[in-house]
Amino acid sequence: MPRGISKHKQQRDELEINMEKKLQEAKDNEQKEIKLQAAVHGLSRVPGKCPVGRCKDVVFPSNMMVHVLHKHLHSTGITSSEMYEHKPAVICFDPMVCEYGVNKCLATFLFGGVEGKPQTLPGLTYLSQHNSALFNDNRKYENYLPIMMMACRSTWYAHLKDKMLERELVGMNGSNAGIYVFWLVAPKTTRNLYYSLTIYDRYYLNSRSVIRLVRDYASYQNPSDFIPMEQNYLLLRDSEVNELMLGPNPKDKQFRPGIPMEIIIYENPTETPVQRIGKKKLQEALEQLPDDYIRKYAPLSGDW
Repeated sequence: MPRGISKHKQQRDELEINMEKKLQEAKDNEQKEIKLQAAVHGLSRVPGKCPVGRCKDVVFPSNMMVHVLHKHLHSTGITSSEMYEHKPAVICFDPMVCEYGVNKCLATFLFGGVEGKPQTLPGLTYLSQHNSALFNDNRKYENYLPIMMMACRSTWYAHLKDKMLERELVGMNGSNAGIYVFWLVAPKTTRNLYYSLTIYDRYYLNSRSVIRLVRDYASYQNPSDFIPMEQNYLLLRDSEVNELMLGPNPKDKQFRPGIPMEIIIYENPTETPVQRIGKKKLQEALEQLPDDYIRKYAPLSGDW
């Protein structure tokens, strides 16, 4: 076979192979998208009670965004901000806001995937359902995921599976067995969504950090119900809170009440190392805090 013809045949074969690969890749992507769509359609549409202790509303998953924007956006002591993957946000926790047995919302985050990449919005990557009933400026949050950071004052006895015994022990010694529980909730997602929560002392010399899963808001939200069954929360004893709250010199003008906390949300913890904000940037963020909390981004629109 002439050399020219042989070379032409080789190029044609390579072209056919590349076309077959691209065709197979397109088919694989189509099947993947069909599976992702099916996963979203398979998410429960059953409503759940709002996790905030004083809120009695029962909310459908697709309506949680409008509920958060309407009911909890401007509540006293709650910060609201957009949140992006691996982008730290900072709040300052005051233990005095927690009432025993009542879930307190510390912050609401509107998770938008990777910053600057709208194609990674949770509603577009089939991580979560689309949000409904949004109007005016808030329609831009149709594909965001609402996440709430919760805190509750409880006791060590919440670890007991025997709830009758728990109530008896709380009545006898509850004031000497106090704990604070922190966790994040959102409408159920098709894939695991993680967060790191880091707590600092007032001098930023010591810290404690955990990596946990965002919990489904429609599941149990009483720490007494979920602490014995899972680990997706961070717990602080009264003694730890007191140590973290130890005040500096009263003449220190940079003193701010509360415990600094850093939250980072991400979907794939193994793909990108978690980058913490660092002491200097953390201090700068805390200096910009209003009386209660920092707004990591511009305040959200009040229209709904």
